[in-house]
Amino acid sequence: MAQSPWNARFEMILRQGLPGLRMDQRPAVDVPMEAYGLDSMALIGIVSALESTYGVSLAGQVAVPVHTLTAGHLWGIVSAAVDSVWDTGRPSPANGVTHGRAPWIMA
Repeated sequence: MAQSPWNARFEMILRQGLPGLRMDQRPAVDVPMEAYGLDSMALIGIVSALESTYGVSLAGQVAVPVHTLTAGHLWGIVSAAVDSVWDTGRPSPANGVTHGRAPWIMA
């Protein structure tokens, strides 16, 4: 099985919101999460948990219909939001600002 593009925290949040995802199964990148039991209420819970965990706002970012939303889509949305927050810059002793991917996404 191919490595998923997301980290363990993301997958744990998905597992909590997808009742049809078996413990021995990983969510597929390109399979609609509806196949694992995702509905609009579960999506609200997943988005809320992702916002809290990653310290980002996903308001208005999840524009894909629930019945076609995949884990890959959602990870892309989260990654873009994290990159956006991360790229606003943070203090650095060298030049005052650093940019790049958040440390929890780095391989």
